[in-house]
Amino acid sequence: MATSEDQLRRNAELKLWMETRIGELQEEIDRLKEALAVIDSVLRASSFKPAAELASSSPRAPAGEPTEPLGEPIPEIRELRKDRGGETIAVAQVTSQKLKIEPVAEVSLKADTPPFKSFLLGKILSGMKSTDEDSIAKGRLKKGEELRYSLAERSGKISSLVIENYRDKERLTEILNTVSWTFSRMLEK
Repeated sequence: MATSEDQLRRNAELKLWMETRIGELQEEIDRLKEALAVIDSVLRASSFKPAAELASSSPRAPAGEPTEPLGEPIPEIRELRKDRGGETIAVAQVTSQKLKIEPVAEVSLKADTPPFKSFLLGKILSGMKSTDEDSIAKGRLKKGEELRYSLAERSGKISSLVIENYRDKERLTEILNTVSWTFSRMLEK
């Protein structure tokens, strides 16, 4: 009798694990679909041509000759979400050297809205830049490898924030989380 109870308990645990796992995978599928939708809109906005059209119109290198890489590396696209509500407020394009953050079309943010300049630019990014400059002075970092950032505005609104030389995953995560938090606070004002 004990073996059938053990078997029943194991089956119940297995069922619970499977239901949990299905839920996790469904959430991942939903996030992937959202990311795909964002990528589609970014590609449409930059007058994207299908790969087949690009391939047929680009000159081909003769067989055996190496081809030159086409421009910059393809960025990883990440959505930055509002911390209350979860809607997408910005899109980040991430490469190994550069991070470009652009508010989505529906979001209007002015650079003079707190805490953008005082906290994000003044404390976080300037602090990282100062740390890098100290590392250069101490010989731990080469000149030109320090964090740099630039802000682009259009009609008084933030159009992009570009951060170069963030260098490691930890810093990237901190920057993305801070930008998301900052943009969320700005939208509350």
